[in-house]
Amino acid sequence: MDVRLVLCLLWALLATANGVWSRPSSCYRRLPGDSSREERSCSSGADACIAVHEENSYGGEVHRGISQLCVLSRLSLEGDLDFEFGGGVYVRIHSEICRETNCNTGEIRERSRLSTLPNGRQCPSCFAMGSPRCLQNDILHCQGGANQCVDVVGMLSERGIEIPFAGRGCATKDVAKIKPGFPLVSGVYIYQIKKIQLSPAPWVETVDGF
Repeated sequence: MDVRLVLCLLWALLATANGVWSRPSSCYRRLPGDSSREERSCSSGADACIAVHEENSYGGEVHRGISQLCVLSRLSLEGDLDFEFGGGVYVRIHSEICRETNCNTGEIRERSRLSTLPNGRQCPSCFAMGSPRCLQNDILHCQGGANQCVDVVGMLSERGIEIPFAGRGCATKDVAKIKPGFPLVSGVYIYQIKKIQLSPAPWVETVDGF
């Protein structure tokens, strides 16, 4: 037998054993705002399961939630998306993708908290719920791994109710994975991002001798 054919067959067996070509037949499904989940068969276009945790502080209260879905992995975001808008307003999203049947249990390992230590950078800061524009323009000193400045405009929705929002502040670099026009399903809301700009946060200006 041709050596190249043998190597191809061996690679295929190893790939199958390691789950490279596997895809889930079903995933747990829970949409933002739901209190219970169910098993749901995945369509032929889905190749993975996802679980997303969200924590936000809109309206002066902390809200937490989980969503679970079948997804097409190349169009889904994985990682830590942290937005700090100042004035106590933040959005923290953590998502994990897996490729085995019903693997998105929602029991995501505890993620490391964003450090509250200043990192020496700063960004323009504002947040407006119910409006596509921020009117104030404060300065926010960035903390921990949030070393990017973000400017975002979009809509958030829950059970068919849509609310516009706009914000500027500090963010983690994974936020750059968000593409305008694609819905971002999170644990509490579904976000439709209309505009998002990310750039390295400048260092805080200092005066010599102080």
